[in-house]
Amino acid sequence: MDCSSSKIKDYLMNKKILLTGSSGFIGKNLTIYLLEKKYHVYAILNNKKQNKLHSNRLKKKYKNFNPIFIDDINQIKKKVVNLNTNILINLASRYLRGHNFSQMIDLINSNILFTTSVLEAFPKNRLKKYINLSSVMIHKNSEEYHPQNLYAATKKSFLDILKFYQIFYNDIKFYNLFLHDIYGENDYRDKIIHTIVKNQKINKEVSINSKKLALNLLNVNDVNQAIDLIINKQIKSGDYIIKSKNFTNMVNLIKQINKSIKKKIRLKILNNKIENKIKKKIKILPYWKQKFVIEKDLIKYINESN
Repeated sequence: MDCSSSKIKDYLMNKKILLTGSSGFIGKNLTIYLLEKKYHVYAILNNKKQNKLHSNRLKKKYKNFNPIFIDDINQIKKKVVNLNTNILINLASRYLRGHNFSQMIDLINSNILFTTSVLEAFPKNRLKKYINLSSVMIHKNSEEYHPQNLYAATKKSFLDILKFYQIFYNDIKFYNLFLHDIYGENDYRDKIIHTIVKNQKINKEVSINSKKLALNLLNVNDVNQAIDLIINKQIKSGDYIIKSKNFTNMVNLIKQINKSIKKKIRLKILNNKIENKIKKKIKILPYWKQKFVIEKDLIKYINESN
């Protein structure tokens, strides 16, 4: 095969991606982003009714969408072993602030066992890039490992497992992309932006623990762009972060927003002592530039909801 033919083959292969976590907020947005960019997306999904309904809607619109339904992790190897893809993106994540016993099992199954099973099952001689989304929560208030909940602990545990694969398969490029809080349109998760928009509409106070609560909010479209860069650019393996240019706090953010809207957002500060600084220093992803600004986006969401 000549050089030009090899480049064409690599390009076509790079357009085929295996994706986990496509049913989550970031995953749904990334899936549509990749499909619009003409990537062929193979998405591993739990065999649930809502996943099938969403997949059917996507398949009607995008011929390049290929859902892979599984009932349990024992089916993963059979489903992925013959896939002609060389990029694996892991967005699979179960998030809980607290947990009970049954939720503990779910957290470990989702964030450790499932993600490891997919990586173990995928043929290593075919895999070129592995992109894993992680959370800065594992380094909250500390430069060292300092999880704030079991969710953060499971994310760190998977990073340790990933390190094993990095050592033994050094011809594969591994990327850990660390994120702060993510928001975007049609985000109905129990997160701060959804709470602000919902409470402003019904004139209800937004309760926060402290006026010093730091925020670093990034639009999901900026995350999509970052992942696209990793797919297409020759970036060195390693840990990277993408974050908003400026940290802010809730009080200052609301002051800015209230200048541009008629019905003001009302804050209730509980004055609980809180510190949520991320002290771990992680390199910024090369080539990436933030495009979206939280103040403008939040004003837009509020105006659209009223």
